[in-house]
Amino acid sequence: MRRHRIFTGAALSAAVLTMTVLGAGSVASAAPPGAGTEPECEVPPDWSSCVQVVARLDRAPAVGATAQLTVEVKALVDVTGARIEADLPAALDWQSTPAGWQLTDLGPLLPEDGAGVRRASRTVDLKAGKTQRYKAKVRGAAAASTSLRARVTGPAASPLDDDENMLLLSVGATAAESHLGLDPERNSDALETLPDAMPLVPASPHLPFQPVPADGLPEPHSDDPPPSGASIQALTCVTGTVGYEAPAGTGHPSPNIQVQAWDYDSIGSDDLLAVALANGSGGYQLCFDNSTDVSGGQDVYVKVVAENGLWRVSDEGFLGVRDVYDFNSARKDNLANGRTVDYGRLAPADQALHRVLHAFDQANDAQEWTPGECWDARDTGDCRRMEIVYPDDDDNDNSRYSQNDRTVRLEPATPDDRTDAVHEYGHAVMGDLYEDNWPEHPNCSPHAMNRASSPGCAWTEGFANWYPMAIYHDDEYRGWHVEDTSDYAPGDSTEGRVTGSLWDLIDAADDGWDTWQEDGKNAIWDTMLDRRSTTFREFWTNRGLEGHNVGDGPAGALFQNGIDYGFRFGLADGTALTRPTPETPNNFRYETQYAYWSVVALRPPANVDYDLDLYDDSALQQQLASSVLPGDTIDFVAVDSGRRPLGDYYPVVRRPSSSTGTGDYRIELAATARLLVGSATQAMNGANDVVAVWDYCPSAAATTTITVTPSDPGQDAELFLLKSDPANPASWAIGRYQAAAESVGNGPGQPESITFDQQEGCYGVVLINRAGSGTYTVAQS
Repeated sequence: MRRHRIFTGAALSAAVLTMTVLGAGSVASAAPPGAGTEPECEVPPDWSSCVQVVARLDRAPAVGATAQLTVEVKALVDVTGARIEADLPAALDWQSTPAGWQLTDLGPLLPEDGAGVRRASRTVDLKAGKTQRYKAKVRGAAAASTSLRARVTGPAASPLDDDENMLLLSVGATAAESHLGLDPERNSDALETLPDAMPLVPASPHLPFQPVPADGLPEPHSDDPPPSGASIQALTCVTGTVGYEAPAGTGHPSPNIQVQAWDYDSIGSDDLLAVALANGSGGYQLCFDNSTDVSGGQDVYVKVVAENGLWRVSDEGFLGVRDVYDFNSARKDNLANGRTVDYGRLAPADQALHRVLHAFDQANDAQEWTPGECWDARDTGDCRRMEIVYPDDDDNDNSRYSQNDRTVRLEPATPDDRTDAVHEYGHAVMGDLYEDNWPEHPNCSPHAMNRASSPGCAWTEGFANWYPMAIYHDDEYRGWHVEDTSDYAPGDSTEGRVTGSLWDLIDAADDGWDTWQEDGKNAIWDTMLDRRSTTFREFWTNRGLEGHNVGDGPAGALFQNGIDYGFRFGLADGTALTRPTPETPNNFRYETQYAYWSVVALRPPANVDYDLDLYDDSALQQQLASSVLPGDTIDFVAVDSGRRPLGDYYPVVRRPSSSTGTGDYRIELAATARLLVGSATQAMNGANDVVAVWDYCPSAAATTTITVTPSDPGQDAELFLLKSDPANPASWAIGRYQAAAESVGNGPGQPESITFDQQEGCYGVVLINRAGSGTYTVAQS
């Protein structure tokens, strides 16, 4: 995955330009069967994973000429069976390949590939601290603006063993027309007509179009002399659509992009006739007075500018002077008065520059989702404009937001992955919300989704991770899935934990601990707007101060992601819950409503030991009982509410340090008001049902037997008798080992019984279902 950073100074680490690793929002994706082990490494600031691949050309070859390609692979850890690939688009061809590399012809993978890709690949073992370097000759095959890509993919199917590098270049008819990167001598780039067969559909149709205010657009102007004599205004209009082609070959419109109509003048400067922003379909209509051209109708071309009042996309330009991207259409001369002329569906002629409009459109997605007219809805004056530089010329391995100049910098392939670009836009939005008063965020370069950094880093990065997830309704972020956090460091210093918590506050899924879904982004965004939070914990406190819910419902979304701010999951009588391995203690709550015995029972996975404790307070300071039998014995704790006051209790499931096993467990509360009088029945559905309880209240002393009989030979019961001492409050809440009596364990299909000398008062009769489905009959004789 990419490590996105906020830079606070002008000095930026030098590294190669690398492409986004595409893949499965918050822990490393589960590896397929037979895959390797996910690598563990400290990722340097100028790397994106535990491996790094760099592709270099010594020159951009002209058609028919050759250049030397070097593919360099480094690793911070040993990776056995890594696959190295290098893709040449149709504009390039292999003249020679390193020994052991195999060539495969593929169809086009990106729009700039032309007729297809020829891939060279091999499998190697990477060694920690070593560099492997491969050289080949490539030849210019056709004039085109295109890209060359190299990648390394480890066997673990993890973002930490993948890296990809994109190199932009133009193959020209001559050496002078060939160049690496974008053409440094370019002025206005050309527009061409999109194919009729390519429909333009919104990239994010779930986001309603929001027109950006036209503030700050240039005013029409002309240096033409006015026509002599009286004239009648002759209104002429030009129409059309602006769009781009995405990597998958789909066409999308460019909403809110600036479109200008210009009159070409052979003498003097051109005249700006009209300007507007494209609508939600990328369409525009620009109308102007056509009577001012004394030589006939205006000679009109359309200019598309990647800029509006809220964001713009620029090239860094010569000596760091930024040049906002603009694209010119072909000219139509002598437009007739009163006519409307359609310029068609226009897109950049340079296929690589479609990414400029793609990055622009991703900012449009962010703006349409983000509340308010400005990025900061509290701004009452001019809105801050987001500065986006593409491609990044600082040779850094990551797209990033530079705090010192409020600029988003995108590496060459970043627009191909919307989460990569919009993550950086999220940093820019937070900077606007906080008026650049950034929280302290140490240990943030490098940083990783699943490792602890600092509360400030986890908050700033976690918010930026969540921002594209929320915009695109996507629970995956950059190869990390928010529903799989098994190897994440717990707590709010781990950015993946913060990312997942924010996501689970708004998603509709019932994930176990998280059963909460709030109204979209409103509570989160209200808190962001009204209070500057420096950590996620401070955000949670501020959320409560804003009047938003911070109770067990939303706190469960946090606990689902390893952040415990006092969450206690409510148990309901007779409803068994399945919960995952308690890597950290799992906290529950229930309320007694009847003056009877209540029981909470825990069924661990086979051959695994988990323990059960019971507390009297939410802070888990007043322990009442525990059940810590070894192995996969079913533990339980019980409360005699005939003696203890009715109220809340707090069971806790722990994994003892001595336990090496893992797996899901089941926990169930039995807390109904049931008396055992003569006999009773209880249906149990296999492992899903764990416990039942009755009060048995004799009125006189006698010798009594209580028997449980299964209806099915697969059923295996345990029977317990509970007794409390009115003079000993410690006996009013007990664990399994403190039961007054228990059955001997006759095995599946056999009755179990307890014979005892009863005294006047109330006992608890506990039935544990070790295994099997059917109906138990419990009888007193």
